[in-house]
Amino acid sequence: MEGRKFGDGTGGSVLDRPLLTLVIPTRNESENVPLLVRELRRGLADVDYRVIFVDDSTDDTPEVIRALSREDERVGIIHREGEERKGGLATAVTTGLDTVSEISVYTCVMDADLQHPPEKVREMLERAISSEADVVVASRYVKGGDYEGLSGPVRKAVSSGSKSLAQIVFREARKTSDPMSGFFLVKNSAISGIQFRPTGFKILLEVLVCAPELKVVEVPLRFQSRNAGVSKATLRQGLDYLSHIASLFWFVPSAGRFWKFALVGASGVLVNMATLFVLAEYVNADLIIAWMFAVGISILTNFLLNSAFTWRDVRHAGPIHFLLRGALAYPVAILGIGANFAVYYPLLRFVTEAFPYYLLFNFLGILAATSVNFILSSKLVFRPSRPRNAATAGSPGAVVEEVRRELKADTVGLVTVPEMIPLPEATEDASSSPLPAEESAIVNLVASTEQPTLTVTGPRRLPQARTNTRWVNSLAVPVFEERNVVGILYAVRTSAVPFTEEDLHWLTAYASTASDLFTEKPHNNPTRR
Repeated sequence: MEGRKFGDGTGGSVLDRPLLTLVIPTRNESENVPLLVRELRRGLADVDYRVIFVDDSTDDTPEVIRALSREDERVGIIHREGEERKGGLATAVTTGLDTVSEISVYTCVMDADLQHPPEKVREMLERAISSEADVVVASRYVKGGDYEGLSGPVRKAVSSGSKSLAQIVFREARKTSDPMSGFFLVKNSAISGIQFRPTGFKILLEVLVCAPELKVVEVPLRFQSRNAGVSKATLRQGLDYLSHIASLFWFVPSAGRFWKFALVGASGVLVNMATLFVLAEYVNADLIIAWMFAVGISILTNFLLNSAFTWRDVRHAGPIHFLLRGALAYPVAILGIGANFAVYYPLLRFVTEAFPYYLLFNFLGILAATSVNFILSSKLVFRPSRPRNAATAGSPGAVVEEVRRELKADTVGLVTVPEMIPLPEATEDASSSPLPAEESAIVNLVASTEQPTLTVTGPRRLPQARTNTRWVNSLAVPVFEERNVVGILYAVRTSAVPFTEEDLHWLTAYASTASDLFTEKPHNNPTRR
């Protein structure tokens, strides 16, 4: 087709699949759908595209879409009923994204009510290809765009306030002037493997926060008035949006990290005050000594909470590394206290001592201390360890040793694909025995799915409360050369402590450079220890 003249953004190669799929959620939009399909057909005349309607309608909209699909094979429908509709627009869009993720190079999400002009899709697609962007946002707030299509000043104020709230809480939302836009285009490969769980209808915000590394560009959008039908905006959707903000903040480790740090800092103030009060009133400690203990304990609790909450995605190399980070938290906190004093004292000394200005100066000092403490904690205390990878280990034997040491595994192995033959071990005690059943099972599973996998197998009987139950834990990740799986790296241990998602993430990153280990012709001696 003529539309295949478009490149894929990675080198201009000819495509072997459609360039674009449009995911359009619908609910009782029978009057708008025919016009929308007609306008898309006109605007994308020379583009190889598909249209998937994810429909929750209770009127004749499904019949209208099916009639259109008989006329144009590029039009399809996913009709949801009953419990499938749970989650509304959010799950409708994610259902569409999951369905088409392997169908085309790009996916465009838009509404069916024609407030999103169909002719804008082509511009977004061309911008994505020319800029090699992962996400193209049709923004109402960039130069050339507007939101006049929103009905009334209240909805405009709510829209603007929602946008500002997202950008204040989440640094990732500041990549675009309109993180609340429902009209955006994404490169499917850039969001592959991410399970989105939005609450409400702001899917773009979910994409930006859950995949913070994405390159984002914008095109202006003149938001139009609804063509027909009734707006779905309700108070319930506003509450869902606040719930979505809270969910992202709580469950996505990197989201809103500064505000998490501030919350932990506020808890530290309470710990400090309570400790000072107890030591002064009940232990009769000297006030200076009590203050020093209170500061020390609050720094410790702040470090523990920051480790468990604010930077819970930062892996500790081991207990010693954890203790060293805890020790480093003290000089960093002292520097924060110094920043507080450096702001507070000059203002108090040289500006005025009149009430209530000293309270304002103290607040400014706290802001300075919090900022300094956060920056230094990010750069020093909770700096991510330099990720190791298989390329630095060199030989298969060295890889086995390093993975076993890092994950405290009983067995580590390297298996070629598709031959399913273990690589030779570089030590004298290499075993020639076949893979045990539990190892063979996870290796075959990963070879068929091409996905990193964590499995935990429990005891055959229900353990009693005092039983220190031992579990069989397995991790296995595919090793790619370009887009082909050439091998599998796996680790197994029997332990009361199961592997975690962080272990799986580490092994996946480590194996990302292991393809060279599988370039030589495999032998029959397994790399398994």
